[in-house]
Amino acid sequence: MKKSSIIEARRKQVNPLVRQNVELSFQIVDRIHEILVARGLKQKDLAMMLGKKEAEISKWMRGTHNFTIDTIVSIEKALEAPILQVVHQEYETPTYEFNNMMACEPLTPPEP
Repeated sequence: MKKSSIIEARRKQVNPLVRQNVELSFQIVDRIHEILVARGLKQKDLAMMLGKKEAEISKWMRGTHNFTIDTIVSIEKALEAPILQVVHQEYETPTYEFNNMMACEPLTPPEP
């Protein structure tokens, strides 16, 4: 079995929820990196802004950190830029029409 086949077989065994969490985590890290580069900042600058050690930020930036909402909000405030955005969708509320009806005859179940 080729090395790539082994990797593919392992990927297929990964829980889809875990895969989705890891992908989102990498997207968050990519976005943070994007902002840092655009502003000419380094990880140590972000660490200083957040009152964290550079080693902790380095761990976050590996892409496997499970970011909390509080952490993401802190990073957004420090960098003054959005990291995640929530999509609001308009849903049409169903309307129901009720008629006051009374059964005048007892209801009988349908015949089989």
